[in-house]
Amino acid sequence: MALVVVLAAAACDGGSAPVGAPTAGSGTSSSVAPTAPTASAGPMYRAQDLELCKRTDLQPLEELSLTVARTDPKPPLGQPGAACLFEMRTKDGHQANLRVEASTPASEQEARLLYRATAQVTVMTPAGVITGVGDEAEAFTRRSEPGFKYAEYMVRARTANLVVKVWLAVGGASYTATETLASKALTLLKATQAAVPTV
Repeated sequence: MALVVVLAAAACDGGSAPVGAPTAGSGTSSSVAPTAPTASAGPMYRAQDLELCKRTDLQPLEELSLTVARTDPKPPLGQPGAACLFEMRTKDGHQANLRVEASTPASEQEARLLYRATAQVTVMTPAGVITGVGDEAEAFTRRSEPGFKYAEYMVRARTANLVVKVWLAVGGASYTATETLASKALTLLKATQAAVPTV
């Protein structure tokens, strides 16, 4: 029971926990030790000053006809960075949620550990590696029925010390197609990555 409580807390990273909120990460590999060449002379990112509730452009979600009911800017749990949870409603009154999160740990090694942690704790199902959006990236999906059809998609990507997560979940009388959620989440992920400054 304690594990369930911990997962629920990590899932939302704040505010009221929406139905089916994911845990706070995503990862693929169980290996933790980096090879020496990747120890990085690349850029370092800092997300702490981003106001993602204001900066996130919701235009990619337009065809879903979602209305924002409230936003929660609580930052990532236990990590430096910025985040925003958008609690929304569909046109027919069902629950929908979007969480956009950018974490910038102090080092690339810490970012790798943060990125990989999720695969060990998430209740979502791995949907495969995503290419072209960072040094490593992976997606997760989930479908549930909390009184309605609730489809979730989460994508998480790491570049240097930057870990960006986008979780999109939409309720309805039928499940929103995974492909629809995926394309929108990836668009938001790329926009968030582009918004985080280097130091």
